Amino acid sequence: MQRFLTSPILCLLTLYALTLSAAAASASAMPTPAQTQFDLREVSYHMEPAADGESLQIAMSLQPLFERDRVVVRIPWWQPGSYGYQNYHQRISDLHAIDQYEQRRDILALTPRAWEIDASGATSLEVRYTLVATNEAEEGATPAVHLRGPMTFLYTEDSKHLPHSLTVDLPKGWDFASGHRLDPSNPKIRRSPDYDVFVDCPIAMGDLERHSFESHGKTIEWVLFGREITPTQFDRDAWTAKLKAMSEVCYEIFGAYPFERYVYLFLANGIGGISGLEHLNSTSILVNYRGLRSGAMMEPLESVTAHEFFHLWNVKRIRPQQLGPFDYSTDVRTTDLWWLEGVTSYYNDIIVQRAQLRASGWFWQSQSTNFVNVHEAAGYAQKSPERASWTEWEPDRKTYISYYDQGQTLGLLLDLKIRLETQNRRSLDDVMAFLNRWVNYPDPGYKPDDLQRAIYAVSGWNPAQFFDRYVEGVVKPPLDEIGAEAGLKVVWIEKDSPYLGISFPDDDLTVNVREGAAASNAGLLTGDKLQSVAGVKVQTITEVRDALAKLVPDQEVSIKVRRGGSVRTFDVKVVQRGRFIFRLTPEENLSPLQQTILQGVLTGVPDAV
Repeated sequence: MQRFLTSPILCLLTLYALTLSAAAASASAMPTPAQTQFDLREVSYHMEPAADGESLQIAMSLQPLFERDRVVVRIPWWQPGSYGYQNYHQRISDLHAIDQYEQRRDILALTPRAWEIDASGATSLEVRYTLVATNEAEEGATPAVHLRGPMTFLYTEDSKHLPHSLTVDLPKGWDFASGHRLDPSNPKIRRSPDYDVFVDCPIAMGDLERHSFESHGKTIEWVLFGREITPTQFDRDAWTAKLKAMSEVCYEIFGAYPFERYVYLFLANGIGGISGLEHLNSTSILVNYRGLRSGAMMEPLESVTAHEFFHLWNVKRIRPQQLGPFDYSTDVRTTDLWWLEGVTSYYNDIIVQRAQLRASGWFWQSQSTNFVNVHEAAGYAQKSPERASWTEWEPDRKTYISYYDQGQTLGLLLDLKIRLETQNRRSLDDVMAFLNRWVNYPDPGYKPDDLQRAIYAVSGWNPAQFFDRYVEGVVKPPLDEIGAEAGLKVVWIEKDSPYLGISFPDDDLTVNVREGAAASNAGLLTGDKLQSVAGVKVQTITEVRDALAKLVPDQEVSIKVRRGGSVRTFDVKVVQRGRFIFRLTPEENLSPLQQTILQGVLTGVPDAV
């Protein structure tokens, strides 16, 4: 064993160091006021709307308080699901604080969104304020008010983790709807385990029209409010059936619903189009009332509704670690919005197709249109899906590209690739179901590269190269390669490519001639059968494309066709195509695997593991 020589001075120094260490450890272990048994254990709110629907009186109760010199209350700077700063503080007026003696306390505005309240000697505080609201109802009708939590309720940083409750005093004739859980002993009180969950329940108040249905033992409610929409304009029973069909497509993917009950809030107002925001057990969707009355907004409403419902899993539960618990005072960034929003966009198309709300062929047309949007964006081949996700807080028009559109294309490619690699025994559905179990909300979200790990765990295919090229990188998405392998006919024509004004509806080289285009001006007619291009004999569509790809604008090219019983030759001046052309359509002669894959995408086969 080793021996150490000591001295009295060394012993004293050692004892002094140990004493300092113990004191520091004791200080670091001392509970903050919010952690003591004498201090705040719940945050409660009381809300009273004005009868005209234009404002609300809100009181935030903080009690008991123990030896606090000050309390800082804040209003969020943004709301989860909407990645940009908001000016919610501008809706607040007459902010003041009352102590246990009904005495006003001094308040210092630290920032436009944070206020310091003098709490010295206070055992309780009630923070009162007026909030501007918007009456969305027809003039003269019972008001209709829509609220989202982060724009409505103040918070303190050191109490966000505590239970939160809400009581509401409604004007006569008003109704209230939200996803908050009712207190079993007092149904006037709505309770949440923490601030994040509390503000994640949007609210509808006033004149509400309620409907509900049962699905796999769970109640799903939907509420219509705002402008008047008659049953003739909007069939309630038909909409209930559609909601149920879309909900059950998601159930088939995940195998269970992650809620006790779910609430759809549909607000018909003057919004320019349609907008939705996802929540843990509810969603609020704003839709233009004129479009709802005319039926013009029906398909967009179905799509957005499917999108928000799928967010129950992808975003609210399948989420990166940054997205919960939330910091409402600054930007919260992730490189995965392409997955969270974009892949969800892929699934809103999947859902409406599997719910049989779209005609045959619609799905592939929708994916084609989406990729045209990707290709034509200013940031195409310049800003990767990861970078587009990260920079959402400061979008640059010169390099902007939608991570929704990028992610939808990547969702399609990943789904097809997983099916190809597993002989259609696994799909992106299975990856989603796996991630839902793996993340296991409310545990912390997934870590960097966990999306790749999940794909590999489910399929056995390592997607590292795919992510390097098409998620982190700006390489052209391999739609032509993966699509063709899966049985899709891919038409990909760049807008600066040579153009004659002919197309081939069938595979027998019979041409369709666009009126007024170069081929039409030269004398070609629809129905002519192509024989050769620039002296090169062609017999297949592939050979035609290869021959046309060698042409250059302003060149004159000889086109030989058979018309009736004769062969004719025309000189056609090549021009430059003015727009990008992209189409995905299933091939006519599919292999058994290709047929199974394409059918599986549309119907959900195979079932999720």
